[in-house]
Amino acid sequence: MLSVDLYLLKPAFVDTRQLNILPAELSPEEASHWQGIRQPGRQREYLLGRVLLRRLLADRLGCPAADLQFFTQDHGKPALLDQQWQFNLSHSGEWLVLALCQQGPLGVDIEMGSRRRATLPLAERFYARSEYEWLLALPEEERDTAFYRLWSRKEAVLKAQGSGIAAGLDKVCFLPEEEWRLDNRLDDNAYQVQDWALDGGWLSLAAPTLQTRAYLLDACLKSTSLNPMLTHTIFRESAS
Repeated sequence: MLSVDLYLLKPAFVDTRQLNILPAELSPEEASHWQGIRQPGRQREYLLGRVLLRRLLADRLGCPAADLQFFTQDHGKPALLDQQWQFNLSHSGEWLVLALCQQGPLGVDIEMGSRRRATLPLAERFYARSEYEWLLALPEEERDTAFYRLWSRKEAVLKAQGSGIAAGLDKVCFLPEEEWRLDNRLDDNAYQVQDWALDGGWLSLAAPTLQTRAYLLDACLKSTSLNPMLTHTIFRESAS
């Protein structure tokens, strides 16, 4: 049965000894990009994301990680040269997430809402009119988290489609009052979208299936299988 594998990690918690050996697993082009990143947190996220992606794909394809070849699609989305597996990454706040699936389209997004923003004006400008009116009708204390839940779901679909937010946030319209049904004004794909609460933010997945297996990676990059329906509880506990 087709399913998506989700891997979640807190990069800041990874063992230093692990980080010191990981650069050897980057390609020359990846190593050059990694060395050019000046912000330590972003540099760590890039290193872990690329190495984990190579390891996980190599395991599924039964080949050395160094043999994997990637290319950049028209709108900047990376993909495997043979496109046997689909993948997508996202990071926000303390979290890094990586999604893998044998078929696409596939997109994943985390939105922690850590920056203070006037969310209603943003929704009025960039969201579908029905979404803005839904937010406006909510109690004020519920608007911010609802705004980021919408944003995360939209980003997941736009990343799956490949064009990113340049394609238009308003073209990915959700109807929360109808069990978050997607009114897709972007293309003809039948995206299956779901989300989970994560440390005060949202993790959203757009994929060709709702079947999902989730894994939490520890400081030594060892994985533990999770029940996706319980991730909001488990992630809170893992942060303590």
